[in-house]
Amino acid sequence: MISLKSSKNQKFNEIKLVEILFYTFPLWFIIGNLAVSINTLLFIITALFLIQKKRLPFRFNNSCWLLIVCFLYIFLSTTIQYLSPGLLYEWSFIHPGLIKYDPIIKSLLLSRFIILIIVIDVLIFNKILNLKKLFLFSLICTSFVSFDVILQYITGTDIFGYESFEGNLWNSGPFNDENIAGGYLKNFSFLSFFYIFNTLNKKSLKSSFLIFIIAVHLLATFLTGNKMPLVLLLFGCTLIVLFVKNFRFLMFASLLIFLSFSFILIKNDKSYKETYGRFLNEINVLKLLENKKLEEESSNQKAKVDQSYDIIGGKYSTVSVSRDVIFLRYSGYNQVYRTSLIMWKEQPLIGFGLKSFRIKCWDILEKDAKKFGVRPQNIACGNHSHNYYLQLLSETGIIGTSLLIIFFLILLKNSFYFLRKYSQNLNLEIILLIPIIINIFLEIWPLRSSGSFFTNWNATFFWLNVGILLSANKKMV
Repeated sequence: MISLKSSKNQKFNEIKLVEILFYTFPLWFIIGNLAVSINTLLFIITALFLIQKKRLPFRFNNSCWLLIVCFLYIFLSTTIQYLSPGLLYEWSFIHPGLIKYDPIIKSLLLSRFIILIIVIDVLIFNKILNLKKLFLFSLICTSFVSFDVILQYITGTDIFGYESFEGNLWNSGPFNDENIAGGYLKNFSFLSFFYIFNTLNKKSLKSSFLIFIIAVHLLATFLTGNKMPLVLLLFGCTLIVLFVKNFRFLMFASLLIFLSFSFILIKNDKSYKETYGRFLNEINVLKLLENKKLEEESSNQKAKVDQSYDIIGGKYSTVSVSRDVIFLRYSGYNQVYRTSLIMWKEQPLIGFGLKSFRIKCWDILEKDAKKFGVRPQNIACGNHSHNYYLQLLSETGIIGTSLLIIFFLILLKNSFYFLRKYSQNLNLEIILLIPIIINIFLEIWPLRSSGSFFTNWNATFFWLNVGILLSANKKMV
């Protein structure tokens, strides 16, 4: 009797532990990168133990095989690059332990994301995990971050006593000096929105509460000062307006409220007016073209001679450009993008291995300084390329980039086929899949600046969504 009861309690606790570790993922992203790593590891170990004990069958498809080939290639390529005589190998003596082995170990540890995808698939297929509970926890966490950021903007400090930065322009809330609150809200907000959309039964209460929550999340993202997450969040909201019929009016109303508040803030807050005004000038293609046309028509208009190095032509050229064009071309990320292209052209097929950009870019700067002297090179260095595809090209070459792009395309093709097939039967399971598809689409959107594709924070979020999406696709097909 005691033994049987103990066995039942053990089974109950194992399942509950797996559920808690999975549903609380949004919380660990707030606590920090180390917390995300520990939670992911514990979730994988506990899930594997549960799967083995309950003898749950694994489901393996061609997408997983493609990822295995891709990650194996990245590991072998990185190992060869860092252990073979050359630039990366020489840097290992300058920074022993840090450079030589860290990228190799991290490239090997990418395999954990394949395991993460597999265990999520098994647990969702066997109805051990419930997406609705994950979405609920996401709503709690994103709402907390949103209100904390708004409080920090209004009072100058959040509930933990963390202060705003740069004249109240950067408000990171619970993330303190890590300016990533906007990225966090962009990642998890759609899960929060769709939880409310599918949960509340009273139509009037649901509509009012959902509009309020969306507007608050958008406003908080605006107040973080993180421009690209805000653009992507608005892009995702626009996709909902265009493609989710029942959600269209509510999202449109939320966007109108947000735009009204953001207009008032820009009008009355000098910091936001300058920051977002400059950003709009950067991405306003029509204005750039108009400035160029006016510049050509009027010889009296002020212009600036810009001498820059042409990467493709291999020579300096002198052109007359407007201030907006100069700012766009000389923005920090643009210079890093140029460095990435130069790096990729040196080894276009295989790249230089994981985390090689932070080493190779200094070599590129040094070579250009010797070749061109003190003239402006319009290139810069950094820890990574600030764009997923440029990072993949420079570090994994055409081979690694092609493997991942094929995986992305298969994922999107299956997702849109899946939605089209079940568009007439949008039950709870189908509706909850829409924000996952939006998250993945925004993550792999090529025309954006980004963090490193291989950092634990970004990678865990991306592969977590991939695991859920692959599981749902296989479950419905």
